[in-house]
Amino acid sequence: MSNLYLRSVELSNFRIYGDSYAFELPDGPGVTLITGANGLGKTSFFDGVEWALTNQVSRFQDIPMDARRKEPDPLTRIGAPENSHRVSLQFSDGDPIDRGAGFVPDEGAIARLLKRPEWAEISNLHGYLSITHFLGQAATQRFSLRKPDKQWEALKGPAGVDRINALRERLSGLGVRRAFTRTLEERTKRLSEASGALAAWISLLAERDRAGQLSSSDQAVPPAALREAVELAGAQILKLVPDVVWSMPEPSTASESLLQGLADLLRMVEQRSVADAEAAEGLAKIAADFDLAGAETLTLRSMAQDIEQRRAAAVEKLGEVEAALSRATASLMATERQVAQAQGRSVTIARVRTALRQLEHSRSRRTEAAEQLARSAIETGRIETAIVALRESLERATAQRADRRALSDQVTLARRRAEISGKLSATRSEADRLTPLLASRQPVELQAQREALAKRDSAAQASIAQNTADLRAHDDRARAIAEAVSMIAHRLTHGDVSCPVCASEFPPGRLVELAGKQSAADTRPASQLATALADARMESEEVRRQIASVDRAMAELEQLQATMATLREREQELRQHLVEAGGSASGIYDQSQALLLEQELMALDAQLAVGETPEQIEVRLKETEAVLKAELTKRVTIQRSRDSADEDSEAAQAALRQHAGIWTDDKGLLVDLDAEQASIDRELADLASRISSDRAVLDNVRLTRDDFRESEARETQAQSASNARLDALAAARAALLKRWTNAGQSGEPDAARVAQNRARFQERVAQLGPLRAMQQQLVAGYRKWLSDEQLRRLEERIAEIAREEDVSTELEVRPRLEERVDEAHRALEVAQRARDRIDAVGSQLQERAESYADEVLFPLNATIQRFARTLMTWADASIIYRAEHHVTRSELRPGIVRSEADGTVTQLEMNPNLYFSEGQLSALSVAALFAASTTFGWSRWRGLLLDDPLQHNDVIHASAFMDLIRQMVRELGYQVILSTHDSSEAEFLGRKCLSAGIPYYVHDLVPQGEGGLISKVA
Repeated sequence: MSNLYLRSVELSNFRIYGDSYAFELPDGPGVTLITGANGLGKTSFFDGVEWALTNQVSRFQDIPMDARRKEPDPLTRIGAPENSHRVSLQFSDGDPIDRGAGFVPDEGAIARLLKRPEWAEISNLHGYLSITHFLGQAATQRFSLRKPDKQWEALKGPAGVDRINALRERLSGLGVRRAFTRTLEERTKRLSEASGALAAWISLLAERDRAGQLSSSDQAVPPAALREAVELAGAQILKLVPDVVWSMPEPSTASESLLQGLADLLRMVEQRSVADAEAAEGLAKIAADFDLAGAETLTLRSMAQDIEQRRAAAVEKLGEVEAALSRATASLMATERQVAQAQGRSVTIARVRTALRQLEHSRSRRTEAAEQLARSAIETGRIETAIVALRESLERATAQRADRRALSDQVTLARRRAEISGKLSATRSEADRLTPLLASRQPVELQAQREALAKRDSAAQASIAQNTADLRAHDDRARAIAEAVSMIAHRLTHGDVSCPVCASEFPPGRLVELAGKQSAADTRPASQLATALADARMESEEVRRQIASVDRAMAELEQLQATMATLREREQELRQHLVEAGGSASGIYDQSQALLLEQELMALDAQLAVGETPEQIEVRLKETEAVLKAELTKRVTIQRSRDSADEDSEAAQAALRQHAGIWTDDKGLLVDLDAEQASIDRELADLASRISSDRAVLDNVRLTRDDFRESEARETQAQSASNARLDALAAARAALLKRWTNAGQSGEPDAARVAQNRARFQERVAQLGPLRAMQQQLVAGYRKWLSDEQLRRLEERIAEIAREEDVSTELEVRPRLEERVDEAHRALEVAQRARDRIDAVGSQLQERAESYADEVLFPLNATIQRFARTLMTWADASIIYRAEHHVTRSELRPGIVRSEADGTVTQLEMNPNLYFSEGQLSALSVAALFAASTTFGWSRWRGLLLDDPLQHNDVIHASAFMDLIRQMVRELGYQVILSTHDSSEAEFLGRKCLSAGIPYYVHDLVPQGEGGLISKVA
């Protein structure tokens, strides 16, 4: 099927366009340029083509929309009726495609029109076109800016890997995994339930056996006997403690409640006994404490009188010592003031000395720093001159390496051109050899000859069939007639004159004569028919031999045609490779150019070998820069040292100015510092001896005062303690008396009365012991009686389970439960094996998808790099794509390929959008589109729609871009439609196309009117 080209585009009320604005495009290879100022509808043209084909506009998809309010349709021209926009496309083949204003085209029909017949069905036409046909102006529409999963969704269709990927997702997708997870959970639950039932059955049997071992009727207490015993024990307990409130339970009370009531009564009485014993102990302690407090009170009263006399004497002596201490303190303070004044004068002298030394040192430091700064300035100038020279050398060396790299690329391309040209010449020679052979054999004549022979064969076969049938019919009829005539002839006589068959009348004897002649005639049956049959068979065999000869000739012709088609495809492929290698598709290249370039390369290598490498120069440059940096750092340090010296000098002068009586700016030092310091030292020595004597006197007086203070404090403390203890004893006796009264006793605490009460309580406790033992016997007996009842219930439960399992004995229950557990376990293992098998198949499909994706992405990455070398000034880096397949998703991971100066290639795991500049990304987007369009040949439409592809490029890039476009139009038959807002750029592109002799057309957009853009295309 022939290629498809866009013939016309009509836009009505679409964006800026008015009613029925038509673009007439040449339906063949060529370049169509849409030019005009910004806002005149260049991008809207590409939006309209994309919308008409896919019902989507890519650059609108990432714009946030406010769903809370209804906004006008962005595709309808402002001022036009709502939903009146329409776009109509007409290709060189097929019906027009109309979308909008009530027209809804069949997207499946559009996909079938655009795709090649041998390509599988297309599920996402927009994804196909976005990667092989459309290049948007907005940076956000770049393929590299899409999310990894969106990149894979767009690439997998044109690359042909969507079917194997869909199969992998069906087999190991999230839905399948969830289904297996649910099945495993259900079967695990059934296994757990079956195991639980088996464990419960085993536990029930064990509990039954334990209950059987514990069950016994000895010493068992039935409910009736239990009630009588409880009533008897309750009456005995109430006799011991008559004031306890307790009533006998009702006759309907359960046995457990009777035992609980008796236990509560015993517990209450025992608690009462314990409380009474504790109360007796408390009363005994109260009586003992009361007697001790009375005896201690009498002793403390006599001691308090002695303490009061000693304290009064200590207070009188303390007043005398305090007066002497005040006099000694005043004398010491006067002497210390004189010492402080002398020390102040000494400190002032020391500060002046320090400031003078600081002033002299700072002046010498500043002089030295100034000399060092001068030497550093000279050294810095020398180093900067050396750095400038090294940088110039580095630029020259780098330029030479770049020239060498470019020359090496030219050598590689020249060798490749020569190799491809040789293969192309051989292919053309073989094609030229086969052309006369094909010309001498006309397929139409052979087909017509075979059809004529086929008709002859059909006629011969029909004749054979007819003759065979006629011969058989003739033989049958002849034999029947002969037999009939023979039978009639034997019965006829000379006198018979009437035919027995038809009743015809004959003369006498005539009928016998005729019958005899008929019986004797034609002894050879159907000889003529046999001869004709033999001739027809010979004719058929001859015709079939001729047909076989014609078929062999046609087969040979088809083989020659297939070989010729293969040679033409090989020739076209080699021409494409020749164009990619930088040559002309029709040119002839040999090794001469490569040899010349190799000689230049060898000469350049020899020149480079003599000089220093950029790395060596960079090392020297870095060393020199490090020396410069160190010198600058040293210079800054010297400047800081000079500034510090100036600051120290100013600080020293400021300190000296504070002592105008000792030093001035004009006269300098006014006094002899050494003599003044000697006088101060003598005065301080005299004052030191006086301070020592005054401090000795003061210390003695303080010691005496401290002794009297301690004595007075001890007596005061002893008096306070004695009074506090007497008060505490009085309060304790009152509290003990109150506790005795609150305990229900009268008078003062008495130990004899407490002993009588304690004996009575001990007697009651002894009588409660047998009653507690009887209560415990009743509980044990009732438990034995209950054990018999529990055994009976367990037996009933076992029998019920046996009935539920539909078995005759309990021995058959466990095997059935174990069989159920085994079945659940086997079902779980089957599900797990199926899950493992699905995982294994999914892993195999994932490996196959990765391998298939690598087979697709490897040529794509190589083609992207070839286009990038043409479109980018610095071709030392490009984009590569790798496929990553996960359990529930597939992604496309981009990376960066960098070529070093020595020719080595490294991969950088980094997002290309963070590495390349805007211009480089724009060029790489064009390279990716061209690579995908030429690599994935899914569409009959060899078209490229480029919206302002040169907006980030300079003149060099534009020239390389247009050279590439010319080759694609001329050699590969592309229809290229591109736009630009720059009129000078449009003229430049036009000149490039005209010089190459390829079809070139311009659509110039002019400003719009009130009804939208309505002017006709120039």
